[in-house]
Amino acid sequence: MIVDVVLPLPVEQTYTYRVPSAMADDARVGCRVLVPFGPRRMTGLIVAHPPEQSPDDFPFTVKAVLDVLDETPAFTPEMLRLTRWMADYYVCAWGEVVKAALPSGTDVEERRRLARTDTPPGDWADHATARAVLRYLEAHDEATVSGVRQQVGDVPLALLRRLERDGLLTMTKELTAPKVRVKTATHLRFAPAFQHPSAPKDLKAQLRGHKQVAVIEVMAGFRAEGVREPPQTDVMDRAQAAHSTVRSLLDKGMLEAVQKEVLRTPLGDLPAPPTPPERVLHPAQQQALDALTEAVAAERFETFLLHGVTGSGKTEVYIAALKDVLARGKTGIILVPEIALTPQTVQRFRAHFGDRIAVLHSRMSLGERYDAWRHLRSGRFDVAIGPRSAVLAPLDDLGLIVVDEEHEPSYKQFDPAPRYHARDVAVVRALRNDAVCILGSATPSLESIWNARQGKYTLLEMPDRVPVPGHDAAPLPPVRIVDLTLERKKHRLEGALSETLREAIRVRLGRNEQVILLQNRRGYAPVVECQDCGWTPMCHDCSVSLTYHKAKRHLRCHYCGRARQLPRACPSCGSRDLAQLGQGTQRVEEELAQVFPEATVARMDLDTTSRKDAHHTILSRFGEGEADILIGTQMVAKGLDFPRVTLVGVVNADVGMHLPDFRAEERTFQLLTQVAGRAGRAELRGEVLLQTRQPDHPVFQHVLEHDYAAFVEEALPDRRRFGYPPYAHVVGVEFRGPEEDAVQQIAQRWTTVLCQALGREEDDPVEVLGPEPALVGRVKRQYRYHTILKVPRGRRTPRIQEVLRAVNDEVGSLPKNSRLAIDVDAIGLF
Repeated sequence: MIVDVVLPLPVEQTYTYRVPSAMADDARVGCRVLVPFGPRRMTGLIVAHPPEQSPDDFPFTVKAVLDVLDETPAFTPEMLRLTRWMADYYVCAWGEVVKAALPSGTDVEERRRLARTDTPPGDWADHATARAVLRYLEAHDEATVSGVRQQVGDVPLALLRRLERDGLLTMTKELTAPKVRVKTATHLRFAPAFQHPSAPKDLKAQLRGHKQVAVIEVMAGFRAEGVREPPQTDVMDRAQAAHSTVRSLLDKGMLEAVQKEVLRTPLGDLPAPPTPPERVLHPAQQQALDALTEAVAAERFETFLLHGVTGSGKTEVYIAALKDVLARGKTGIILVPEIALTPQTVQRFRAHFGDRIAVLHSRMSLGERYDAWRHLRSGRFDVAIGPRSAVLAPLDDLGLIVVDEEHEPSYKQFDPAPRYHARDVAVVRALRNDAVCILGSATPSLESIWNARQGKYTLLEMPDRVPVPGHDAAPLPPVRIVDLTLERKKHRLEGALSETLREAIRVRLGRNEQVILLQNRRGYAPVVECQDCGWTPMCHDCSVSLTYHKAKRHLRCHYCGRARQLPRACPSCGSRDLAQLGQGTQRVEEELAQVFPEATVARMDLDTTSRKDAHHTILSRFGEGEADILIGTQMVAKGLDFPRVTLVGVVNADVGMHLPDFRAEERTFQLLTQVAGRAGRAELRGEVLLQTRQPDHPVFQHVLEHDYAAFVEEALPDRRRFGYPPYAHVVGVEFRGPEEDAVQQIAQRWTTVLCQALGREEDDPVEVLGPEPALVGRVKRQYRYHTILKVPRGRRTPRIQEVLRAVNDEVGSLPKNSRLAIDVDAIGLF
């Protein structure tokens, strides 16, 4: 038997292997296999059985599959087709998409181990890297290549092979087991001969040790509770017995041990949500639901753009639609833009669907992700909730995919490949399953609203907030603009908070209400500058300034993570006058503590949420009233629903407005509108204060009126005039490498070949911009150049992908350590 296998490599081809007869029944399409690949052994995926082919039909020796790793195919035919489409559309290798869709830690990997011999170093004693490697191996019996590199630095594999040839070390290969496996726990039960009701009494009569008797009594107690096979740890805890006591009862044949799977899940730390009250849907909600359920009942693919203002009850519509889908025996996927939203969203869905839900996100442990993935594939769970990667959840019979806050840029994957947009993949996956896709937002992306106007999506509108139980619908909060320039002239601005905002916070604290503050910049001070010579600390590896983080008194690069201590004096002129300019979340938090010492402040940004479950912990504290003020980056702007929040303040509404990105104004409007919607969602009236130095900017005026329609009518003509989405597709091509001249030459050559290829096309013209240095010209010691393509909507997009692949083939391999990344439907171009 012959099979085609894809490997997790950036190579656009499949590889042919033969299957030994002993494995023929197991080697099904969609199963993972261990295969030889050059001198290595790798985990791949069977994607096809070429018909009527044998090993003799090929002009080369067909290598044999070494092992089949799955009893049940890891990929269904539907997932194979979807991942193939993603590879084609986003111009990457099929194996890269397959790798993204599988849980991490399941591959069988090959590892090289090194050991020192007794051979003296000879001429190698003068080679610094070799000397360091040998010295390290002399201090250790053996080590892996990665372990040596961690201690010594970048050690080329070619150098290790030369040392091996000269007899100074040995290098062996071994296969490592997957990093993650099924977790089991020991449970106990009475042996078959002692399962009758009177057995415990008879057993106790035969035992002399009081601890053994206690174990038997506890086992009998569990059985009386209906638990026939309790966990061994629970039995030992109740009986206060040791392992040796249990082991003696097992040896006597009175008890038996059985292994049962332990389900690892992040939901175990979340309290069981209360049963939700029965709610009657608002007329606009019911109208939207009727349209959704009609499409579900007809098993008709349709994409609905659910445009509802903040607080209009979009989540209630999602829940009602999902109930209808599950009642029909189908499954659903719920996508949220931020991990921070996952616990709150999960709790709302758990209240309705119980243990039918699995969570998928990157902050889960390997074991938790593996268990969620396996049980979604097996059908134990029929709802997946999570950020963008959850769109690839291994569910069969999909009936519904929801993309909440569909406008969010976090749905776009940047690195590594595949650089997919989860919203667009959701639409395609729904299409291939005759399912319904809901794109929900209070501020839909211009692409989505344009698609709705073109008839590609069905627009459902919910223009009003819905009543909460026992209260009328809360109005949208009034928005006030605070002119920071004017506040400074009036001497009403000290630090980041104007006197107007401080007074508003003071009033809320006096009424025992809560406040959310948005400052979309983390750290303490974004810039440190010498006041005498103008010196500013820059990252050694990136062309950006370092941000000061006061808690650890260090400077950190927000691109590569490199950190170093803040110098006491300017290294350029020796001055000690180092000014800390600008305000990050840490600085605002410090100012709040000084101005409102009686208030409890919680901060939510990348620095405070790096630990597992940190998002849930912070939001739980705030939701339970343990914190009065929540200060954070854009994490606090989306989807949060706290009834006692009556004030939302935006510390600097201008952040992000002037980035060299055609989406800058759209993102600013969306972010401000979303965070404004966190205020006054229940019976308490809300208010929003925006601090800005551009009070007359049209974007702020639209936010002031909660006027999404006016913003759209102003933004779309500019997009059309300059040929940007939604009137064109944008493709970004990034070139990276350690030498700037080489990167520039590669970029120029590749772009020249591209223009020549496009010049042979007779369809609508494609505009090519660049190559030009990226705004941040160097990241992680890699110089960056960009070429941008603007492809008119009238052009058949798949043809552009073919041109891009052809250009790659013509240009050929890139120089060592250089790379090229193609980003179809790019979101960030700087």
